[in-house]
Amino acid sequence: MTDPLRSRDGDPVTGEFVERENRFVIRVDFGDEVGDAYLGDPGKLRNVLVPGYEVLCDPVDDPDRATDYDAIAIRVDGDDGSDPVQVSLRAALANDLFFEALDAGHLPAFDWADAVTAEPSLPDHGRADFRLESADGDRTAYVEVKSTTHVDDAVAKFPDRPTERGRRHLRSLESLVADGVEAHLVFVVQRPDVERWEPFREVDPEFADLLAQVADAGVEVHALVTEFDPPHYSLHRTDLPVKLD
Repeated sequence: MTDPLRSRDGDPVTGEFVERENRFVIRVDFGDEVGDAYLGDPGKLRNVLVPGYEVLCDPVDDPDRATDYDAIAIRVDGDDGSDPVQVSLRAALANDLFFEALDAGHLPAFDWADAVTAEPSLPDHGRADFRLESADGDRTAYVEVKSTTHVDDAVAKFPDRPTERGRRHLRSLESLVADGVEAHLVFVVQRPDVERWEPFREVDPEFADLLAQVADAGVEVHALVTEFDPPHYSLHRTDLPVKLD
């Protein structure tokens, strides 16, 4: 859809996913050895971490590290009937991809934004992911970004495990709009095989209800799609349909 948002340096190593040891460590069979890789996505990843799927990892040369690799992505069968796709295993990358898409002028919903502040303090307490300001200073908005990798029948769903932290963020956004401050929630789907986004009600019904509530209150909800075709991360879609009810 666009030029790459970012490109990776270095060559990752490839192995097969064996098992998840805990929330942040997976075992990977690299052929000549089985090693531990840090997993930067605390989600359940039920239909992503499948034994035998190909995993891309970066070697880490740090004697103080408990793991010798960082897990970058896993190659899964395309959920919409397409060829296999790479699913990012780095949840924090969603913020970077959102920022880079915004900075490149690829997000029509935010084409008014001129200045961007990362991790700004909120007016009452806590922090948001971004604060956007227009060039004339007349418009300010706070943005919260969430990574999504779970897909069922080409539907991206969040969260894939109950999230009190996510509910707390929704309440913060609702408080902002109650005070007359513009607020947005952006779900970055880090795989391209999707047709729409919706809350994962079966996993966290309270989050789903609260999301509909804050949207009714005035929080704007968006979903965009990125694609990882090593070594490039690209913007695949900026207007993924969102279904809240």
